[in-house]
Amino acid sequence: MDTGRISARYAKALYEFAVENNKAEAIYESMKIVSSSFASVPELNKALVNPQVSKEKKKGLLIASAGSDVCPEFEKFLDLVLEHKREAYFQTISLVYQDVYRKAKNIVVGRLETAQEVSNADKDKLKAIVEEKTNANVEFVTNVNPELIGGFLLQVGTYQLDASVSSQLRIIKDSLLRNGSANS
Repeated sequence: MDTGRISARYAKALYEFAVENNKAEAIYESMKIVSSSFASVPELNKALVNPQVSKEKKKGLLIASAGSDVCPEFEKFLDLVLEHKREAYFQTISLVYQDVYRKAKNIVVGRLETAQEVSNADKDKLKAIVEEKTNANVEFVTNVNPELIGGFLLQVGTYQLDASVSSQLRIIKDSLLRNGSANS
């Protein structure tokens, strides 16, 4: 059996269990923190696959990676994963769970990158526009990148809008270089 299928089965089972217990959103929030923890701490996965680390310590690591406040249903799921020795799949399980939850709740993730901090009012306006166009709820991940100089970069699914000053300057530079080499 491959990683994708195992992770998908566990994630879908967890989602069904979470829905039955009215904890789908709480577990979704925990899984977002877990996936972020795996991304920022590569040693986490190494510890989980290490046979010398006890089940109790692995459970403690996974609880810590999910933030300070996890629900009992999340802990019960951890027990199941550890009992079946599937902890090596937990990073992928967390990502698949988020996908399953988002699909069920009609959520799309949008990434907004700006040259400087944007007000919540402006984020809300942009979010409303994107929600109207996509007929979905939008979760924005925001990032400040001064290298954009000005403007923004918006990515929703496979759609990307680059309205940054740095991009416009690059286009002008490329055009000047093409025209300059054509005239030579």
